[in-house]
Amino acid sequence: MRIDQYSSSIRPARLIGLVAGGLLVTGPLAIRAEAQNASGGGTYFVEPGIRSEFQFNQAHVQCKIGHTVMADGTVLQMFMFSTSVDSVSVDPVAKTVTITGSMVSMVNLRFPDGTTANLSETVPYTAHGKDNGTPGGDGDFFSLTVLYQDTPGLDQFELFGSPATFGGVLATGNVTIK
Repeated sequence: MRIDQYSSSIRPARLIGLVAGGLLVTGPLAIRAEAQNASGGGTYFVEPGIRSEFQFNQAHVQCKIGHTVMADGTVLQMFMFSTSVDSVSVDPVAKTVTITGSMVSMVNLRFPDGTTANLSETVPYTAHGKDNGTPGGDGDFFSLTVLYQDTPGLDQFELFGSPATFGGVLATGNVTIK
């Protein structure tokens, strides 16, 4: 028998392992590769009375303080969103995630005398998430640390220091690490 007679009966997919869409295919056997995944969203208290909302996945991180009034009567709104994700480290055993990159941090202030300030800066960030089990019952955790630059005049460095960490045990929502 010639070699070309065998080639028509041999199916290339049975000889060569193909990886596509998380499936490893070797002949009639298919095994799903487990991808590491991390995501979350919810609220936590930055400090008593100041609620922060957050969302994250492996491609995006955002956090905001929708509206709060400081002790001196100043109204503060803050919104931070990632412009890049440089690294993602998921530990499915410890159920933690660490994400780093750059983000825009914007703060709008309205002072008691009626004047306003709008502050914006691009900063490096590190986000951490911890999945402690059942949503709302076991204290999932999220934090976001940013590095503000000290510049002349009013800036976010003056407001929060640097590094500034916004985080806490979730009041609502869920962090999921797989």
